Amino acid sequence: MKIRSNSALVAILVLVSGLATETALAASEEGSAASSLFDSKYTLALGGFFPRVSTTLTLNSPLGGGTDISAEDDLGLDDGTSSAWLSFNWRFQPRHQLHVEWFQLNRKGSSTAGRSFTIFDTTIGVGASVNSKIDLNLGRLTYGYSIIRHNNLDLSFLVGAHVATAKATVTAAGNVTVNGTPVVGESRTESSSTLSFPLPHLGGSLTYEFTPKLAGQLTLLAFALDIGDYSGSLLEVDAFMAYQLSKHFGLGGGLKYFNLNLQANTSRGGNVEYDFEFFGPAIFGYASF
Repeated sequence: MKIRSNSALVAILVLVSGLATETALAASEEGSAASSLFDSKYTLALGGFFPRVSTTLTLNSPLGGGTDISAEDDLGLDDGTSSAWLSFNWRFQPRHQLHVEWFQLNRKGSSTAGRSFTIFDTTIGVGASVNSKIDLNLGRLTYGYSIIRHNNLDLSFLVGAHVATAKATVTAAGNVTVNGTPVVGESRTESSSTLSFPLPHLGGSLTYEFTPKLAGQLTLLAFALDIGDYSGSLLEVDAFMAYQLSKHFGLGGGLKYFNLNLQANTSRGGNVEYDFEFFGPAIFGYASF
């Protein structure tokens, strides 16, 4: 697994350290009252995710070829983006819960190629004009079992699956060749690939309620998969604080970090690899019942 953002991990560790410190202080001051956010049967949250993104893709033809391509440096995609973020939690028994989450990151970009790179059977040369689009949809379904659930502390074991769909489309004109043959004049050539498969994960979450209105949660999920034509890996770390405004409504915010690798053979005989890394703040409002 490739983890390229030291600053992301440092920020997460700082936040976790802060949560641990607050936990120690609050434990001596707070009673056992639980906020409705984590003790309710249903919780629906809607918010925004604002990550910095680093993306590398490789699209190989059956004969080899293909180049590691930076979406930000080679294709001109912005490394900052935003996305709607939706989650739903159902605690159907005191120690059992189901969690559903979804967001998407869609980016477009244009650039003039500063180096040559190959996508499947197409080679894009220096000076070619390039338009590109990379879409990522990521959802997950997770079952959680509370190993420890006492007063204002909940430690849960998590198991489930992410479902990821990634699509890259690159259109180029100018200094372009296909199977070694130059593309004539201003004719444009397009290469695209879509990759979609489920990714099982294991992990855990720690929830602590500092006061009846203020709670924090840390979640860690990971997987590695190599089955047939598919392989991949994922590390997800989420750290959030939530404040209960009223009996049924509240606001929250925190940090999300993902490192996602997807690889698969394609129907045309080549293979595709996507490496995504994104880290940034998320804010949300929620309703709990």
